[in-house]
Formats: sequence, C-alpha cells, structure tokens
Amino acid sequence: MSDNRLTPERQAELEAEIEALMKRYHAGFTGGTRDDLQALVHLPVIYVSETEAQVRDRYPFDPVKMRAANDFDHADTTTRIVHLEETRAHLVIEGTRHRADGSIIESIDSFYILHKRDGEWKVSVFSGVRGARA
Repeated sequence: MSDNRLTPERQAELEAEIEALMKRYHAGFTGGTRDDLQALVHLPVIYVSETEAQVRDRYPFDPVKMRAANDFDHADTTTRIVHLEETRAHLVIEGTRHRADGSIIESIDSFYILHKRDGEWKVSVFSGVRGARA
C-alpha cells in the first residue's frame, strides 16, 4: 500500500531503496554485530518490548549473543510494506528463525517504521512478537 500521491515509478524507486536497507539489516542480524545494526537505525531508536516503549541511544540488543544463545543460523522472512511515503514507511516482517540444521527456533512477526533523513532510509521504531505463528 502506498501514499496515493506517489507515481508508480516513484513508488518502485522507494520500494527498491527500502529493500536494499532491509537486505543490509537482515545481513547484520544474521551475521553482523550490534554496531552493524546500529548503523542502520536513526538514534535515538524506539524499541517496543513486551512491556514498554524504550528510547535507546544504542541498538537494543547484541545479535552475536542472540545467535550464540539460540544456535541461530538463518531466518526465512517475508517483508511487506503496508504504507509508503517519500520519507516514511511502515513494514510488517514475518519471520522464522532456524538453526543450521534447519530446525525451527521460533517465529517472530515484527513491525518497523522507517524514516528517510538526509537522503538515507533507516529504522526509527521496531517491535517484534515472538511465537506469533505456530
């Protein structure tokens, strides 16, 4: 879904920019460090946890520790842009985290808000729900 004021060509351009950001984000999450992910968020970043909204001056968790704690190897994800404007996008990401042998660790559905500032898309707000799907 998009803002009606975007031409189909402009919408396609913006979607490609967002797809490139999310590929970098996914790579940072599956094989990078906290600093890799921090480079892809606007600071402060808003992280909505299970109990509260947190304003963070640093990316809220360390993916290296998460991967080690859960034997996380890769994720299968589907990203859907539910709203798109020139400088703001809302995304829903459905994902399943897997170990190297392919066994499932957990499902997680997330909501992301991206903003484009100074010509660059980054994550401003995100929240995930673990076990959202069976």
